Amino acid sequence: MTQPPPASEDKSASTYEALKKIRASKTCTLKSTPMLRKEIIDLSGKPIPLHLRYYQVQGIMHLLMLRRMVLGDACGTGKTPSMLAALCYLWEREPNNRVIVVSPKSAVRQWASEISKFTTGIKIFIVTGKPELERKAIWEAWSKYTGPEKPLLLINYHPLVRDWDSGARMLKDAKGNPDPKQVVPGWLDALTRSVENAVIVYDECQAFKTPGIKTWQVCKFLSERAYRCYGLTATLLKNTLIEGFGIYKVIKPDVFTNKTAFIRDYCVTKMQAIPGKKFPIPIVVGYKNLTGFREKIDPHFLGRQKHQVSDELPTLITKEMVCELSPAEVAKYKEALSGVIELGDGEVRDFEEHKAFVSLCYCQQVVNSLSMLRYGDGSEVVTGLFRDESLQVEDLGSKETLLMDLLSDELDGEKTIVYTRFSSLVPRLQAILAKHKIKSVCITGKQNDKQRAASQAAFQDTKSDTAVIFITDAGSEALNLQAASAMIFYDAPWSWGNYVQCVGRFIRIGSPHQHVVVYHLVAERPGVAKKERTTIDRYVLEVLDEKKTLIDKVIGESIVGALEFDTSSSTKALVRKLQGKA
Repeated sequence: MTQPPPASEDKSASTYEALKKIRASKTCTLKSTPMLRKEIIDLSGKPIPLHLRYYQVQGIMHLLMLRRMVLGDACGTGKTPSMLAALCYLWEREPNNRVIVVSPKSAVRQWASEISKFTTGIKIFIVTGKPELERKAIWEAWSKYTGPEKPLLLINYHPLVRDWDSGARMLKDAKGNPDPKQVVPGWLDALTRSVENAVIVYDECQAFKTPGIKTWQVCKFLSERAYRCYGLTATLLKNTLIEGFGIYKVIKPDVFTNKTAFIRDYCVTKMQAIPGKKFPIPIVVGYKNLTGFREKIDPHFLGRQKHQVSDELPTLITKEMVCELSPAEVAKYKEALSGVIELGDGEVRDFEEHKAFVSLCYCQQVVNSLSMLRYGDGSEVVTGLFRDESLQVEDLGSKETLLMDLLSDELDGEKTIVYTRFSSLVPRLQAILAKHKIKSVCITGKQNDKQRAASQAAFQDTKSDTAVIFITDAGSEALNLQAASAMIFYDAPWSWGNYVQCVGRFIRIGSPHQHVVVYHLVAERPGVAKKERTTIDRYVLEVLDEKKTLIDKVIGESIVGALEFDTSSSTKALVRKLQGKA
């Protein structure tokens, strides 16, 4: 096939049948379009021909044939180039299209870079500045642009939501009372009503996975005004099936009817009493009819895993690195589980079991570094029944020592990504590396766009001496870090979707490595029995594996029947397990 069929209505059975044939073909091709560059610059700085892989062509054809869909290919397989190529082909057919790309803040500059890298003839408008001044002017300039290039506006989710109702007000009736029938919309709400041929691209559309939140509402309003609307995500489901419902109610609302029907058809529920509520309410405890869910979204979803589409990607090797907690760390870990913990400056924090999240955070901070609990190098932890004993805090914690051993030995000379959930820990870890002459940069969400770009460029430069880049969840999306040959999870994210995003930073097309390694640092307590040794690190990995099992069954190979949650997936149950009560 050398040319995609014309765009069809999404409900057409013949369109779906044509799409299934495209999915089965590995020889489908597209004629060239003048808006796509013939050559691009690779990681080493050399020009190479731009080549669209067969699965990218499949994705482009889906985007051309469907006005609304989710492209759910795995991280690093080239969703952004596929989307840009589809836009270029669409502009040939529909020259009056005005494109809006909404993405996380961290991805806006990346999109601008990719547009320049892969395309030509696009006028980019990046929304920045103050709401009523610079941002409004940029929106108006994009909406009125009539130049020779094609208009594409880049904005992140936060200003989109903030500006939507900016300036909105309710007029008064004849009696001087506010009249809900006479509402003046916000300036962005009003501006987007007048834009014709709008094509909306929601990058990382997990941003509106939760129905009813403001981001979901604004994205739904904008989607309803769009001629075309597409979602991009490698993690349609991060934790629960209902996330898929939330995303499709924005992208393609008629896929599912309403939340009540969705829960009835795909969720296992039980009635549970809620404090403050007169009657018990149904809560979701599992899922059923996963095959039905997959069949529902299939005409408007295309998602391929890396191993299914490319042999160019590096092979992943996973290793577990175990360290034993020091006596001082063990003592503080027991405190974290007890519900009362004393910080290094003498402040006592008292929390009850129902505040389970607090317990988990303290447990993780203890195994990560006692510095997170305000203990300095060489300070003491007071213990004993009569508080008559003390334990010395080492200069480096157990995990910190393991990290340094790994970077100084096995990973010496290798570009390495280090992930932690805690941005507050990163400066200390960077200082430790600096003492050992290991140069590092970081992307934690506290840096502005310019600083993020500088950190990424320094790490990606194969000739630079920047060996390590620290990232948090803020750096787990929209970053190309293919220069890395290894990744260390200092601690693990609590969401399987976030885990996938993290690993996707360096297992990407364009990686110069045949093999890459992921290391998990796992702290254990001294003890004989396995249960005595286990810490939160092990339990988090178990919970991640449970979530992976569910999501793989839905997005990968579906099954028929119910899938019950393991109770250890709940925060409260996890605390009880850590306390030895479950």
